[in-house]
Amino acid sequence: MERTRAKERLGSVLVTDGIGNDILKGGAVASGALAVGVIGAWALSCMVAAVIQAGGPISLFRYWLSAVTGV
Repeated sequence: MERTRAKERLGSVLVTDGIGNDILKGGAVASGALAVGVIGAWALSCMVAAVIQAGGPISLFRYWLSAVTGV
């Protein structure tokens, strides 16, 4: 059996060291983190816009409470 650094043959199954898989996992984590960051920035900007539109955080809470309770 011939053994190299990146590959190893076990019977009829070829086992690799998984370097390509690690790069794919890192890319998936990075793109997921980017998506979470974009969604978080969007949510924060929506909250700031709501506070400005309502006239302050206390008014926003009153409007929210009124919308939830229906009063």
